[in-house]
Amino acid sequence: MKKTITAAILALAASTASAAAIELTVSSWVAPSHPTIFAGYETYFPAVAEASNGEVTFNLVSGGALLGGKETLTGLGDGVADASVLALTYNPAQLPTSQLVAELAMLSGNSLAVAAAVTEFTLLNCAPCIAEFSKQNVVYTGSYATAPYALISKSEIGKTADIAGKRVRSPGGAWDRWIGEAGATVVHTSSSEMYEALDKGVIDVAMQPAASLKTHSLWDVADTITLGSFGVYNSGPLLAFNKDSWAELTPENRRVMLDKMAEAIVATTNAYVAQNEEAKAEAADHGMKVLDKPEALEAEIASFNSQDVSAIVTKAKDVYGVDDAQTLIESYQAALAKWEEITASGLSDEALAERMKTEIFDKLSENEYGL
Repeated sequence: MKKTITAAILALAASTASAAAIELTVSSWVAPSHPTIFAGYETYFPAVAEASNGEVTFNLVSGGALLGGKETLTGLGDGVADASVLALTYNPAQLPTSQLVAELAMLSGNSLAVAAAVTEFTLLNCAPCIAEFSKQNVVYTGSYATAPYALISKSEIGKTADIAGKRVRSPGGAWDRWIGEAGATVVHTSSSEMYEALDKGVIDVAMQPAASLKTHSLWDVADTITLGSFGVYNSGPLLAFNKDSWAELTPENRRVMLDKMAEAIVATTNAYVAQNEEAKAEAADHGMKVLDKPEALEAEIASFNSQDVSAIVTKAKDVYGVDDAQTLIESYQAALAKWEEITASGLSDEALAERMKTEIFDKLSENEYGL
């Protein structure tokens, strides 16, 4: 009898353990060589698996095999995947308030500060943003930032007038307005198409981080890179989750998922910056002329930024239907100033991640957030 009872207890325990374990399918349209994967996910996945005692694991499907960039938000909400990276600029209609940070991308080139500020703003100070994600059946958990953008071209660009009349590949948002005001034509082509577009003259200038000289071989089809205060891409949630999948996790494991996110955000953002520095260091060896923040251009960018907030407020109301844009913008600017000061203090990566955890993620309840 004792042996029978013991066997039944062990079987029940095994069944309970099996029921608690969950494997989350993660979709990404980029290759494994992308920073979100080799730095972000390779930091996050093992950390979560270990902290959850193996109860949460991940199955990554990359290269767009499951969902492409533009359809990821809808596919994620529909449950095609349990989690995915997102590019919010693909979905302005579904996430109108969340576009505000994209519109403010030229305010700072401090990648780590921007990543922390966008994450804090969205999670703690932008209830409409969270509501928009929830309406799409998606849970937001934090954003990374790219390295600073630059102008990659076949001619020198030392002032705004130098791009007048040219066709410029733009990531969207504030960059579109800056390019338009400079008298150039905005072209929205994907990063994977930049090489051919520059080579064949479809575009004259590619606005992209310096890293693309190496990762996309743009130094084979361009002569000059102009570094400047163009800001960073800041609208990339590293991992957003299907709301139903998030709800299936135990509260303890949701706590783990939140606790480990800051480390992955820092790792991803740092990987972007490291790639950028490597490419800049090698640019001259590939025949590239490097213009570092031309004085005239920097002054013109500063003037543009000082006037652009009013344009963003107008666009937010007229195009996106966001009435309290000014208040939200001021909240983001305050978060950005805070994290620029923090990152300037010389914290280690580990200390910065811990600071983000304490000041952002610890303020979310695993029993309430995302449910």
